[in-house]
Amino acid sequence: MIFTCPLCTNGANEAFTAKVLASQKAHYGYCQRCGLLFANKPDWLENAYRHPIAQTDTGILRRNIINTLRFTSILGLLFNRRASFLDYAGGCGLFTRMMRDIGFDFYWHDKFCENNLARGFEHHFDKKYSAVTVLEALEHIPDPLRFMKTILDDTGCDSIIFSTTVFSGKPPPLDWQYYAFESGQHICFYQTKTLAYLAKSMNMNYIYGGDLHLITKISISSFWFRLLSSRWGLPIFPIVLLLLKSRTQSDFLLLRDNPSTPNNQKKPTSES
Repeated sequence: MIFTCPLCTNGANEAFTAKVLASQKAHYGYCQRCGLLFANKPDWLENAYRHPIAQTDTGILRRNIINTLRFTSILGLLFNRRASFLDYAGGCGLFTRMMRDIGFDFYWHDKFCENNLARGFEHHFDKKYSAVTVLEALEHIPDPLRFMKTILDDTGCDSIIFSTTVFSGKPPPLDWQYYAFESGQHICFYQTKTLAYLAKSMNMNYIYGGDLHLITKISISSFWFRLLSSRWGLPIFPIVLLLLKSRTQSDFLLLRDNPSTPNNQKKPTSES
């Protein structure tokens, strides 16, 4: 059986079939050209997203804590730490709130999740961001190139930093946990060559950093991005933290004193 690759539109052979959501038969294609492994015509997504955050996502808090440490160093050293940033597909707002508590001017956007933890700091389409984070979302997207181009168009950013677990070579065995057949939400799986192809399609550069990846228009040190993305970069966090001022209290005062003011009309100041 031949499918059409949703990234490069090349013909893709069927790799395997599997049951998602316990009973739905799914066909997965593998593209030899760009290396994408994907679920073909995933017509079960409406059922899969009855609860946007999967019940089996027990690592959500651990993941956000670790990412807060890593992104503090990445954004604090490789980008203008005084610029604005956006967490795209930001879920319940946990990462946005944590990064604001650290001291970054972070905002939230998600079409499918309710913003419970970063209310008042939603994305405005007229705001310019230095970089956009997309954490554990790309594997949920049926058309990754269109999704990434939409981010660039919506935000005007030069860099997208995202997380996804990659594989190498042939499709992983069916017991690979990242397939997440039980939730039905993971439908695209990438190799580094796939992400390089994605970046090239947007005339951007790709830098690999383990489970973190950077697609950018600007010059960024691949060595430092890889280091700060790894566990070896974690000890740098407390040093970078000294350069930042928490927004926890200033956000409280802003929201208390201006409860009906749109989030970007008055920019909150950092705590002293």
